[in-house]
Amino acid sequence: MSETKKILAIDPGTKILGWCAISGNRRQQSFIDGGILKVSASRTEIGLKKIFDGIMELIEKFSPDFIAIESPFYGKNAKTLIRLGEARGAILLAAATSQIPIFQITPAEAKLALTGNGNAQKEQVAYMVRTILDVRENLPIDATDAAAVGIAFFHKLELTG
Repeated sequence: MSETKKILAIDPGTKILGWCAISGNRRQQSFIDGGILKVSASRTEIGLKKIFDGIMELIEKFSPDFIAIESPFYGKNAKTLIRLGEARGAILLAAATSQIPIFQITPAEAKLALTGNGNAQKEQVAYMVRTILDVRENLPIDATDAAAVGIAFFHKLELTG
């Protein structure tokens, strides 16, 4: 995968969803844009529709070759994991509807790819995202988490495919 690809990286959330569009390959990645989608809604189905519609808008805006999404990790309570699963379902449906391949990256893989430490703190990850992507603006932490997923995706894709 030495050719440049464009990805949409997503840090799913039930209240705030982070996203980042990145282009590049294994050796170099470039920041396109990033931000958050505020999801909070009075009813779950409205929030899920908001996630689906928001991802569809991002797909239309950036035309990514791939979507990289942070996979869930253990240790959260069951209710939170169920809600996160529902949010991920809306994202997966948007990817499938758009026929864009989706890849899942664990938080530890993302941290390891950026810092060399799978248990790195969010601040360390955010610093590395700003350094690697040469991001001048202050991104919300959820967007830097998404960017970390995107950078790890480029590393993982080169190694596995």
